[in-house]
Formats: sequence, C-alpha cells, structure tokens
Amino acid sequence: MMSFPKQEEIEVVVMEEGTSPVRIWEDLNIDMLVKIFQSFDLFQLISVIPQVCHAWQSACSDQHLWKTLDLSIMKSNFIRVSIPPYIYVDTPSREKLNRILKICLILSHGNKLTLIFHYNLYVDNNQLTYSAKRYSPNKL
Repeated sequence: MMSFPKQEEIEVVVMEEGTSPVRIWEDLNIDMLVKIFQSFDLFQLISVIPQVCHAWQSACSDQHLWKTLDLSIMKSNFIRVSIPPYIYVDTPSREKLNRILKICLILSHGNKLTLIFHYNLYVDNNQLTYSAKRYSPNKL
C-alpha cells in the first residue's frame, strides 16, 4: 500500500485593495532587481524574467548581469563524420544555440566581457561571427 505524506494546510489571507503596505515588485529599485536576478540561472534570466513586466526586462539588460555569458551547461548533439568539418551537429542543437545567443546579445547590449562554452558545444563560424559583431566595439 502506498502512503503519501500528510499535506499541510495553507491559510489564505485576502487583503482588500489599497490596504497592503507591500510594494509592487515592478516598482523595486533596478539595482535591487539586478541583485536578485544575479541568483537566477541564465535560462530563467533570458526566458522567464523579462516576460514579467517592462521594468524587469529593463533590469535584465543591466551590464552587471552580463559580465560573463556562461554557456558551459549547454552541449550539442553531434555525430563524428569522416569528411570535413568532421562533426555533424543536429539542427535542433544549432537552432537552440542560435536562439540563446540572439536573446543574450539583445539583453546584454554588448556588455559581456567573457563567453564560456562547454567543450562539447560546437559553435560554428557564423555563431562566433554573430557574437563578435554584437560585442561592444569599445571592449574589443
């Protein structure tokens, strides 16, 4: 017989409009939002957080969040082949990396200082060129 842990009761408190002393999240200072967002991973930072509101999207573009673009957790699905370039990367892997690079480069406004790739993430010349062209020219 399977047993399930006892669920705790949750008390729900409904406050009348205008009686809450709590501030609205989107009204938080940008510096505070950035500090909070630094604890999130890259995928939440590019896909979830910017969708919440304009203020959060703006905070996601802060240069402090983009000092390093760490893609070390990404790997490509690939097959080794006997003809140049000796690696075949499947289309979904290539497209996923393209989307992530595009979103990151838009949000960062060219403010990244370091790009980190996993050894098994195959980045083609077009992807590297795309990243380099959108890099802040005064930092090259």
